[in-house]
Amino acid sequence: MRLISALFLFCSLGFAERVFPGLSLIAHIADGGGIQTELTFTNLDDTASTYSVGFVDDNGNALSLMTDAGNSPSNDNRSTGIGGTLAAHASRSIRTAGTSKTQTQGWASIMTSGNVGTSAIFRVSVAPWTGSEAIVPADPVRNNRFSLAFDHTDSAVIGLAIVNPMNDPATVILTFRGEDGGVITTDTFNMGKRTHRGIVTTTSYPATVGKRGTIEISSTISYLSVLALRFGPSSISSVVPLVSHAWSDTDNPCWGCWDE
Repeated sequence: MRLISALFLFCSLGFAERVFPGLSLIAHIADGGGIQTELTFTNLDDTASTYSVGFVDDNGNALSLMTDAGNSPSNDNRSTGIGGTLAAHASRSIRTAGTSKTQTQGWASIMTSGNVGTSAIFRVSVAPWTGSEAIVPADPVRNNRFSLAFDHTDSAVIGLAIVNPMNDPATVILTFRGEDGGVITTDTFNMGKRTHRGIVTTTSYPATVGKRGTIEISSTISYLSVLALRFGPSSISSVVPLVSHAWSDTDNPCWGCWDE
């Protein structure tokens, strides 16, 4: 199962996502195989702002996707992908073609000159979730430790998408805990720079089948992005990761400057 195949694992990192100038990302992009992604950019400023978006594959390389705004190269935080200038409070949507029989996946790197918020709509035409769609905001990438709930007591499964957006490799640690806080199973794996990884939890971690609890995700690098989705028998719902205030780095003065 390629995360339906790793299908657009997504979820918001909060009920209202804060928007900052500079880099943000959508931790999973999928197109084809019954999946279509639409990105909407909204200028929250009283003055014009620029935006640029490019796509990156699982291995951190340029991912070319056909969109209604053209065929896009990757935005590597130095070159320009699809983009433009938004007037004050204006918005623009870009939609992937979604026509291929096979699915292409990766993540989206977004650069803005001002406070331009980005959201992604994922549209699904694959049974048994035909007609489903969900909208999530871009992640400002300001954390490296998360906790999210899972419930594998029925046929539902959790899908995870994890991105290392940094230009250095990272070690990622997953810890599954039961409702009593005890450890069910753990895993540690390496991620190269700017790479993406999709995980179907019940397949990769069968010890969690029939149990519920939390998944803790942490990294050795400064920033990480995590999206999660719960696949039920006929419906899909997002799983919101929790970030303790003690873990967060929202006051980091070097936001967006790691490529400098």
